[in-house]
Amino acid sequence: MARTRSSEPLTGSWRGLLYLRQERPGSRRDLWLQSLDGQRHVALTDSGRVAAWNRPQVEGPINGASISPDGTRVAYAERQGDLASAQPWNVLFVVNADGTGRRKLVDLRDLPPPPAGLRAGTFIWSPDGTRLAYVLETPGPGCAALSLHLVDVASAQAQVADFPLSPQVGEAQLLAWSSSRNEIAFASRCGASGEQRLCVLEVSTGKVRARPSEGPSVSPDGVRAFVAATSPAGRRAALLKLDEAFTIEHTLESSGRFTWYHQRPGGLFTEVTPERATTECAGVTPPPQRLSRWEPGTRARQPVRQDATAFTVLAFSPDDTQALVSILAGRDDTQAGFCGEGWLQRLHLVRREDLESELPREQLLARSVALAKAQPWPGPGNARYLGWLR
Repeated sequence: MARTRSSEPLTGSWRGLLYLRQERPGSRRDLWLQSLDGQRHVALTDSGRVAAWNRPQVEGPINGASISPDGTRVAYAERQGDLASAQPWNVLFVVNADGTGRRKLVDLRDLPPPPAGLRAGTFIWSPDGTRLAYVLETPGPGCAALSLHLVDVASAQAQVADFPLSPQVGEAQLLAWSSSRNEIAFASRCGASGEQRLCVLEVSTGKVRARPSEGPSVSPDGVRAFVAATSPAGRRAALLKLDEAFTIEHTLESSGRFTWYHQRPGGLFTEVTPERATTECAGVTPPPQRLSRWEPGTRARQPVRQDATAFTVLAFSPDDTQALVSILAGRDDTQAGFCGEGWLQRLHLVRREDLESELPREQLLARSVALAKAQPWPGPGNARYLGWLR
């Protein structure tokens, strides 16, 4: 039965949501803060040079910024000076969530001339917020060679430690830094073969272990991951423990996406009913979906929403009270085709408990906050949003 109690404000202790704004026409890009009521927007940067790029290994927002674990600071990269078009960034900054304390951490222009084709890659905060890690990628005949760089954020003059990673693993998307094992989980792709892998890096030694994997979803503590697995029955979702052997703890008898909680154990699994390849309108009509809650140590999933076709869960807030959800907003009569009118999607801020209920879509929409204009579906629904700031 749908709940009908009144809705409390979604603001809580959050300053707002960080997102990327790009001027069109033009190439100016800056970071902005949007209040959780969706009404107020404040610029966090004004240089117009914020780096923005995506990696195909995982779904997610732009790679040019990263929020600290406590939500009070933002590390972001810029493209400054004479920079090749293939180079994502060359200067790394940190700034407080209220816009104060802006400081340059890394300027790659101060280093010796880099090898031809060197690219600055993704970056990530340490669990205690004292360091940042980033990678530099040098292309080669096979996989790109990576070197890891650690930056002490607190020091007045950032101290940088770097060492190469072994073996070569390709272009990287840093995903999670485990405090218990001091390891960084990341997705990689080889430019020559296109092979995608889930990798775990020992920060103290630079050693890397890897296994084939597509679209991994790594837990915030860097201990487990959901990956796509192939079995005789078709593609399935598998739960891995990121130990020495990448032990498979559980294989779900279905395929879909997984969104991890931060404070609560486990997360939310979106089970997607696969479309038949012979279906004429496959890929242009939303496939049936269901939501269920999953916790480590159990093989049972608790269904929370039987009809979730309209919802794409993108991320939970650090306290697990809110969710970013792309919701189908209806049909687009300007995009009529063989399979009927196209679809529109819109990004909303939703209470987790409302999402994980059978509350009708209309009531859920009334209790949520629309964050952006409707966009065509299918297509990226979360590329601009990075997360919550305090």
